[in-house]
Amino acid sequence: MSKHLYKLYKHTQRCKEWVASRFTNMGRLFLFILGIAFLFGINVQRTMIYQILSIASVLLIISFVCSYRFRIKVKIERNLPKTCIAGRELRYNVQIENLGKKTHSAIYYREQSSKILPSFLEYSSFTEDGEEQRNLFDRKMGYYRWLSLIHINNTFQCIDQELPDLAAGKKIESTISLLPLKRGTIHLEGSTLSLVDPFGLCKRQVLCQSPANVLVLPKLYSVPKLYFPGSRKYHQGGITAAQNHGDSSEFISLREYTHGDPIKYIDWKATARVGKPIVKQHKDEYFSRYGLILDSYVARSYSQIFEEAVSVAASIMMNQDNSEAVLDLFFVGRKCITCSVGRGLTDQQRMLEILASVTTSQNRKFKEMTALVKHHSSLLSGVVLILIDLDEDRKELVDYLIAHKIPCKLIIMVDSNGKFTGKTDTLNVDFSFTEININRMEEDITLL
Repeated sequence: MSKHLYKLYKHTQRCKEWVASRFTNMGRLFLFILGIAFLFGINVQRTMIYQILSIASVLLIISFVCSYRFRIKVKIERNLPKTCIAGRELRYNVQIENLGKKTHSAIYYREQSSKILPSFLEYSSFTEDGEEQRNLFDRKMGYYRWLSLIHINNTFQCIDQELPDLAAGKKIESTISLLPLKRGTIHLEGSTLSLVDPFGLCKRQVLCQSPANVLVLPKLYSVPKLYFPGSRKYHQGGITAAQNHGDSSEFISLREYTHGDPIKYIDWKATARVGKPIVKQHKDEYFSRYGLILDSYVARSYSQIFEEAVSVAASIMMNQDNSEAVLDLFFVGRKCITCSVGRGLTDQQRMLEILASVTTSQNRKFKEMTALVKHHSSLLSGVVLILIDLDEDRKELVDYLIAHKIPCKLIIMVDSNGKFTGKTDTLNVDFSFTEININRMEEDITLL
């Protein structure tokens, strides 16, 4: 990809951001009129359009100069939550104290993100979703690739929101809203206060530095509760969840109390006799344990189909009853990871925070996931398998689950109708699967 094109797009983007920060919508319309008038009004002998050029120029210049009179000194404190959910409006309170000696009115507030334009290495190595379907000119120019990168780097939307009058030496509180666009971390550089000039064409912005971060959890969908025919399984050695829940077997012996043992198992007579806590020891217990397998093997660092797969995994996890079963999340990022939720283990909020930081596995093989699942398969009563492709390596895992009679709900994420139709025909006819098209998530996810 040409470095000259990259520099052109970079400078163009900076100009667009500068114009957006200095001119209102009406001001940008005047700029457009100014350009048209300049183009068609050069010959003053044959047209009167030059008069429009003169009027528009004078108004813009006066407005631009007037906007520089805006000076303000404030102290801003946000009451931001630690987390929010992608796609859901985030509302929070902001306290603003006017430290100056002048009352300000018609002030607009906007959150300012720490925007960093893509580097040339990112631009040249990035591949847009569906880029292969574009014509040769668009692929060579790479402009849509640039726009896609800008969109990916845009983590939230926030419009200018008008504040109450800021009286000198007084503090006000206002409710601010922004819309998180995707999971991950929102880095807020500070708050921007702006004042529009009397003509409504230009505006002056003042950046108040107040860095803050908010973790954005994956987008959640309404999904039905999944049921499996798998029975409860024996867990050798007993884990904390097995000690607290399930079907207790016969009494074995007494032993000394260890940290984490339930108080209900303390033998008070033996404790009084020995002088230290003694608990009753039972055989290990049986309970249900399900696996939620997330396919993270994508060739690109960002993929919309992978983002939707993470949302499906989060939605399924949040909608299951974790009081009577354990749900294990399997995924591979920089390393193979297994997390468990339910029955006294990690809570759902913590699991969502983990999913908010999941990355793709660009240079790893799906066989690592297969090996991870095989290692834990003897403990699983059922599996939810979320795939974003259906190649031979993934089919190997599906065949393994079938061969070992592990109940499974297979979910295949697609970005076009019938993408895997030919491949899914090779699956066992008794093995149910659901295709979810990322272009109609709300409709397809209800079919689970």
